[in-house]
Amino acid sequence: MNLPFIKNFNKKILPSYFLVLILRDEKAQAVIFEEIEGKAKIIGRKEEYFSSSIDEASSDEFLEVLDKAISQAESSLPENIQTQKTIFGVKESWTDKDQIKKEYLAKLKKASEELGLTPIGFLVISQAISHLLQKEEGAPISAILAEVNRKTVTITLIRAGKIIETKSSEIHESIPFTVDTVLKHFNIPEILPSRIIIFNGKEDLTQEFISHTWSKSLPFLHLPQITNLPSGFDANSVLVGAAVQMGFEVLAEEMPQKSRLNEKHIENPDEISSENKTAGSDAFGFLRNIDVAKMPGEFQEKEGDIPQIPQAQEVSPTTTPYIKKAASILIAITNATLMLVGKINIKKILLFFSKIPKGKITILVPLILFVITALIASYFVFLKGTIEITVGPKIIERNKNILFSATDKTDSSKNIIKGEFVFVSEDGSVSIAATGKKDVGVNAKGSITIYNGSDISRTLAQGTILRASNGLEFTLDSPINIKAVASHSANENPPPEKTTANVTANQLGKESNFPSGTKFSVSSFSASDLIAINGDPFSGGTKKEVTVVSKNDSAKLEEDLPKQLENKAKETLKNRIGQNKILLPNFISKSLSKKSLNARIGDEVNQITLTGTVEYQGLSYDKNDLIVFSKSLLEKNVPKTQEINYNNIKTSVLDIKSKNDEEVEANINIKALLVPKISESKLTKDLQGKSFKNAEDALYKLPQVANVTIKLSPNLPFLPKTLPSRGSNIKILIKING
Repeated sequence: MNLPFIKNFNKKILPSYFLVLILRDEKAQAVIFEEIEGKAKIIGRKEEYFSSSIDEASSDEFLEVLDKAISQAESSLPENIQTQKTIFGVKESWTDKDQIKKEYLAKLKKASEELGLTPIGFLVISQAISHLLQKEEGAPISAILAEVNRKTVTITLIRAGKIIETKSSEIHESIPFTVDTVLKHFNIPEILPSRIIIFNGKEDLTQEFISHTWSKSLPFLHLPQITNLPSGFDANSVLVGAAVQMGFEVLAEEMPQKSRLNEKHIENPDEISSENKTAGSDAFGFLRNIDVAKMPGEFQEKEGDIPQIPQAQEVSPTTTPYIKKAASILIAITNATLMLVGKINIKKILLFFSKIPKGKITILVPLILFVITALIASYFVFLKGTIEITVGPKIIERNKNILFSATDKTDSSKNIIKGEFVFVSEDGSVSIAATGKKDVGVNAKGSITIYNGSDISRTLAQGTILRASNGLEFTLDSPINIKAVASHSANENPPPEKTTANVTANQLGKESNFPSGTKFSVSSFSASDLIAINGDPFSGGTKKEVTVVSKNDSAKLEEDLPKQLENKAKETLKNRIGQNKILLPNFISKSLSKKSLNARIGDEVNQITLTGTVEYQGLSYDKNDLIVFSKSLLEKNVPKTQEINYNNIKTSVLDIKSKNDEEVEANINIKALLVPKISESKLTKDLQGKSFKNAEDALYKLPQVANVTIKLSPNLPFLPKTLPSRGSNIKILIKING
C-alpha cells in the first residue's frame, strides 16, 4: 500500500537559519533562530550597547556594535554556517509612512553590505510589541508604552492597537517623573489610556510608577494600571511578528511565560502561489529564501529599500465537515506525540484527507488506526523522563594557620601558599566638623595706684602680677619704681609714696572689669609694704567660646582617610592582578604621605579637611593554589558515602599579620558542602521501567534526599506514569538544597 503523505518520512530535512536584528535607542540585539518544517527555535542571542546612542553612533561604531552582537549570537550555529537572511526591528522614529527614512535606509544598506547580510524585511518594534500583546490579550490594546533605557525614556501612545505618537527624553529626577513630563508634550486626546506598559528596564519599576503622583493636567480617568513586561519581550515580539509572516510557528518553550502565543498559520498550500513565498507574502511584501533586491515586479521596492512586515493576519485552515470529526479525535490522541517526533505534519495529513471524495471516506478508518498504532509505538520509543533529586547537604568546615610566602612555592604539607606583594597609591581627601573649643575675646585694662609704705624703694618689672581678692590676676604693662617713705621721728606717721601704672588682666571676660576702689596685692609683697588700688573702673573685658581645630580632629582625619580610600585601592589592585589572582581582604600595611590640613591646630574653623596620599601594601595569591590547598585540607576524614561539592567552596582569610618583609601569617577558614555519592548510571539502570511511586520510594531511601520530582516528555494524561524502559531516555538532575 503506497501512502503518499508519508513516502518521504525518513528524508532528512535541513534547517534554515535567520537573523533578527533589533535596533534600540542604546543597544543592538541579534537573535538567531532555526527553522525546521515550519517551526522556529531560538538558538542564540546577544546584545551590545552603543557608547551613547544609536543615533549619535559613528558609522564605524554602528558597524562594530552590530558585528559584535551578530558574531557572538552566531557562536551557537553549526560549523561553517552563517546567517545572511535578516529581519530588522527598528524604532518608530526611523520610519515614515511604512518606509524606512532615507538616512537610516542608507545606514542599514551599508551595514548589510559590510556584514554580508541579506535584508528580507523590517518591523517597527513598538508595532510588534502592540501586536504580540494583542495576541496574548485577545483584543487591540490602548496603552502608554514606556521604553526605559539607561539614560533615556521613549514614550509611545497606542490606541486600539495603532501607534498614535512617540516622543523621547533624557531621564530627569526619576523615570516616572520623566514619563509624566513627556506626556504633557503629547497632542493629548480628551482621555489618556489608564494603562502604562514598561519594557526594557533592568529591574521591576512597577512600584516606583505606582507610588508616583501624576500631574492633574494629564487626562487619566483613574490611576493608570502599571504593567512591567518580561526581559526580552521586544526581541520576542519582533521574532514572533516575522515568524508569523514567514509561515513559521515559534515554539512555546522559546517564549517567556507571559508572552507565549498560540499563533494560527496558513494551512492550505493551494493558497500559496509559490514555494518560495511565506504565508501572506503577496499581502505583506515579505519573501522567504529570496533576495528582495533581485526580485522583479510588485516585489521590487525602490533601490536599497527593505520591505516592511505589517501586522500579522490569521488564515483559518480549510477542512471538510467529514474530516473535522475524525480530525478532532486524531488530534486529541496524537498531537503531543506528533510534535515530539517532528517528522509528520498533521496539518498536511488533514489537508490530504480533505481532498478524498466522500465515497472513499471509509478508507480513513484503517488509516487512522494504523497511524494511532504507529504513534503509540513511537511514544514508548521516544518517551523521555527527567528525575530531579534535591539533596540536603552537610557543611564541612576546616581552619588552618598558614603562611603566605613571597619566596617559597605552594606546599600544602608545609601549610605554605605562594604569595606576591602588590602596592598601590591613592590620592584623596576627607573632611569632618571641627570639635575643638577655645575662648576668644579682649582682656580688661585699667590704671592703678601702687602705694609703698616701707622705707625701702621698690622697683617692679613689667609683667609683675597684681591679684584681686577673688583671685583674678593682672600684670603691669611697663616697669615702675616707687620711692621709699621719707625718714621721720618716732612721733611722725608720714604718708606712703605712690606711683600710677597701667595693668592688663591675665584672663578674658567681663569678670575682670572691676569697679573703682578695688584693692590688689602686689606679687610677693605684704600689704604693709605694697598695695594697689584702682581709682577708675577697669573696662574692655569680653569673652566668647569658638570652635577650633583640635589635635584629636587631626588624628581622626589621618585615621579616616586610609579607610575611605581602601575600597578604591582594592578595586585598583584587583583589576591590576587579573582574574586568576585573589587579593587578601586586609592590607598588610598602609601609610599616609603628602598630607595637608586646610587649617592649623587652634585655628577657628567649622570644618577641617585633610588631603593626602595613602600607600597600601597588599598580598595576592593564585586561585588554583587555594583550590589545591583546600582539597588537601578538606578531603581528610570524608566518609566514603559522601563527596565534596567543589562548586560551592567558600574561603575566608583571618588574623592577617606580617611576619617579615617576605612572609605573612594568617588563618584560613574553608567551608564546603558534603553531598551523597550517587551513581547516575546505576540509578538509571535500577529505575528504568518503574512506576513513579516505586521510583520515588527507592529514591527517598537514599541519604540526604529532601525532594524528588519526576517528569515525562511528552506527558500524555491518559497513559500510565511510568519511567521509560530505556535507560538512555532517563536523565537525572541532582540539585543541592540551599
